[in-house]
Amino acid sequence: MRTSLVVVCWLSLLGCSMPSTTVRSVDVRPSISVANVGDASELYVDGLRIGRAADFQEPNQLRLEPGTHRVSLVENGATIFEQMIFIESEHKTIIAK
Repeated sequence: MRTSLVVVCWLSLLGCSMPSTTVRSVDVRPSISVANVGDASELYVDGLRIGRAADFQEPNQLRLEPGTHRVSLVENGATIFEQMIFIESEHKTIIAK
């Protein structure tokens, strides 16, 4: 009798456990990548140094907030490419010429 009472109490405690919830979010911000860049080129967005431009060639992407941005490529201290872009909800590839 005592064993069955312990089993019933144990089972009722298992039934009272909190449910587990998993929340996943997807980054839906627009993105850019660059093409035709040299290994020494640095990527700047809105005047901020982001990193080596070669690190953001396809398939790698840089997520940005929607809106207008100034994208620059700087090599050895000189700006070799600069473009104003508007991104809203898609992916853009910046082709440096």
